[in-house]
Amino acid sequence: DIKIMYQELTALVQSFQNPYLKKLASSYFLEDKAFVKKFCFHSAAKSVHHGFVGGLLEHTLSVMKLCDFYTKSYPALLLTAALFHDIGKVQELSAFPENDYTDDGQLLGHIVIGTMMVADRIKEIPGFPAKTAAELKHCILAHHGELEYGSPKKPALLEALALNFADNTDAKMETMLEVLKSGGENPGWLGYNRFLETNVRKTTPTE
Repeated sequence: DIKIMYQELTALVQSFQNPYLKKLASSYFLEDKAFVKKFCFHSAAKSVHHGFVGGLLEHTLSVMKLCDFYTKSYPALLLTAALFHDIGKVQELSAFPENDYTDDGQLLGHIVIGTMMVADRIKEIPGFPAKTAAELKHCILAHHGELEYGSPKKPALLEALALNFADNTDAKMETMLEVLKSGGENPGWLGYNRFLETNVRKTTPTE
């Protein structure tokens, strides 16, 4: 349910302790009603994973929950990075029913777009620490983990590495669940999946 997921996301935002990061997050996800509506009903992909209405919200919340677990050991910047990591997808992909790549999506991609969106909003927050801004932007730029996967930078921070793991975990688990669902009730081999790079088999329930 989109409303429940959004309530969970805002609860995490309200738990932020750093006043600058909380202000940045609130400016988009609590105060910007037009953005919130667009974000909550957007997909996270044209295909591959979470390619449905509310998919971007569901994926972002799942990554935040994984990172919330990580923050028991790692610094709080991670949760903010999780919140913003895919924000650029609201401009990379058009709204439903089209749900296709925009010109900016093709030319820039969601990683660059998202970094620019965060940078622009940070400029509106007086006194926002330059070091924190750079670290947050790095996490967004590095969240795909490898240059060949579209990240302009490889993770150089603990938070960036943890975000990459969380993002990859959620994307691949959702992809696997969608493949299994598409296979219907029949157990057995379901064919090769390009994203997972393997032939997928459904397990047979045991007593």
